[in-house]
Amino acid sequence: MNDAPTRPASIQAQTTAAQRRASEPAQPPCVLLVDDIPANLRVLYESLNGRDYRLLVANGGAQALEIAQRSRPDLMLLDIMMPDMDGFEVCRRLKQDAGTADVAVIFLSALDEAADKIHGLELGAVDYVTKPFHPEEVAARVEAHCKILRLERELGQRNRQLELVRDRILHSMVEAVVGLDAVGRVSFVNPAAERLFGLAAEHLLTRDLSDWEPTALRETAQRVLAERRELSLDEVALPRPDGSTLPVELRAAPIADAADTAGVVLVLRDLSERRRVEAKLHRTSDELHRSHRELQAAQMQLVQAAKLESVGRLAAGVAHEVKNPLAIVQLGLDYLEQVASFDDVSAQVLADMQQALSRADTVVRGLLDFSRERDLDLKPCAVNEAIQNSLQLVRHELTQRNIAVRTSLAEAVPERPFDIDKLQQVFLNLFMNAMHAMERDGTLSIRSSFTALAGNELGPHARDAGFLPSDRVIRVAIEDTGPGIDPEDLGRLFDPYFTTKRQGEGTGLGLSVTRNIVTLHGGSIDLENRPEGGARALLLFHPEFARAEALSRPSEATLRARTARLRSANR
Repeated sequence: MNDAPTRPASIQAQTTAAQRRASEPAQPPCVLLVDDIPANLRVLYESLNGRDYRLLVANGGAQALEIAQRSRPDLMLLDIMMPDMDGFEVCRRLKQDAGTADVAVIFLSALDEAADKIHGLELGAVDYVTKPFHPEEVAARVEAHCKILRLERELGQRNRQLELVRDRILHSMVEAVVGLDAVGRVSFVNPAAERLFGLAAEHLLTRDLSDWEPTALRETAQRVLAERRELSLDEVALPRPDGSTLPVELRAAPIADAADTAGVVLVLRDLSERRRVEAKLHRTSDELHRSHRELQAAQMQLVQAAKLESVGRLAAGVAHEVKNPLAIVQLGLDYLEQVASFDDVSAQVLADMQQALSRADTVVRGLLDFSRERDLDLKPCAVNEAIQNSLQLVRHELTQRNIAVRTSLAEAVPERPFDIDKLQQVFLNLFMNAMHAMERDGTLSIRSSFTALAGNELGPHARDAGFLPSDRVIRVAIEDTGPGIDPEDLGRLFDPYFTTKRQGEGTGLGLSVTRNIVTLHGGSIDLENRPEGGARALLLFHPEFARAEALSRPSEATLRARTARLRSANR
């Protein structure tokens, strides 16, 4: 079990204990005097007494070792020539014992040979005083070595405190820190490194440089060791034990020891959270841009709606003003046709006038249909009946243009309330548009069915009308073999007064009136190009009639049902 979370607390406790020891009053150095001659012990004692030392005495080697193990003196003045155990042996045993190895030893001996001094220093002694000695010299050397011991211990304590602070900093860092020695072996890791690599410190500490992945991390550490300079990588894919990878930022710096590189420290920062935040910011930015575009589109739609409302009111006024004079002209022409006789040229002129008058009346009625919603005369009828009646009205023109008609009208299409006249107007407009697009020698295909709606047949108007995938619908498809629709015009075909016909051949109201009629019946109409060429008009109707007002303000139960169908379709 990883004990990383508890480490900062233990480090804090260690730091506090070290600070407490540093604040305690310093104890005077303890000096152990060892000699088998009582007179020598007396001289040594008198030389150091009264100088703020704690003095202990031993009259032999064995007693000196016993006192050293019990009292842990700081310094030992040790005679070499003793009968039970010589000073060299005592020093050797002191240094072998971990509890007394740090006791400083100053040899006292009449031996003045250089070999004896060298031997004593090799055993671990810090100084060598030759007998006979001067008391002041002994006191000066003891004071000097005690000062050195005190400084060394203060330095060691300071180093320990710095190490504790360093460890506390490393353990509190969110970045992973890994230390490698001069040959690439791991010397330390912090808890963040354990979390980042997904491995316990015990496992990481057994790694050699060759074990590190990815290659970029290993090569960077090798370059730092060789070139003795800092290197960094903005992003590295760090492999994890579960096979996944984490994006990390890598910083590598050499650990200098005098003129040599003692190792390298690697600092790795997890970038996954930053990447998640950046992705979220990008998504938010995209959503803001999309919302801005939708707001602009909505504003343009409001402007267009206001424009169309004004045009509608103007069209209604113009239509009413023009309709009465047209009626008078029509009555006059009918009267002249009945009471006057005409030659062939006059009869043709009269026929042309009647045709022009009929066209003007058609335009006026189109303006009226566009400008206001007229009450529907709803009666149960079948879509197939309206299709067949409309085909009869254009049969003559279809024959003249040599356009073949193919129908596939399903018998299972249910009846539902329609205004049969307006529905026939819809089909007439679509048939006429198809014929004008093909001009001659084409094929007009009409298919009706009662089927489940496929998701790829949901056009913009169908979605706005509330149709969902798998809805049971009355479906009518009208297809032609003409040149198709310019993609740039697809979004404008239902706009009032927009037409692709030559000037004088159309008003641009036919498709707009057609969509209004379909919408009044709770249906939808969408136009698209066929992959094999030509255009397709797709009409959808619910088997049960619902007025457009009801569709624009659905009930809570309807909303729940639509939501359930949408969720089911998206699974």
